[in-house]
Amino acid sequence: MMGLFSGTFSSGPTEFAAAIVEKISRQFPPTSEAQLAKKGAQRRLESIVEHIMNDLDAFQKDAQLGWIGKARLGNAVRWQLTDRGYSKQFADALTEGIIKRIATV
Repeated sequence: MMGLFSGTFSSGPTEFAAAIVEKISRQFPPTSEAQLAKKGAQRRLESIVEHIMNDLDAFQKDAQLGWIGKARLGNAVRWQLTDRGYSKQFADALTEGIIKRIATV
């Protein structure tokens, strides 16, 4: 019976979420969020998100997450972003984009 649920309860989604949030916080720290009204900051964030989405596509192809794994990934990203000091609005928007992307891969 353990084989049936082994992928569902693996640490893969949580570890990948930590890697995503680490990449975001290194390249676009929470203090940069205040500058999102400027085009330069928007373009930088778009570039970072584009790279993250490519990483996400590769991760999903390897991990083949089911709906529980996808939910765990999304929740872990949201919680870790807010823990690092990003606004709820920022964390929710990015998480929504990640969940929509992984749902289509």
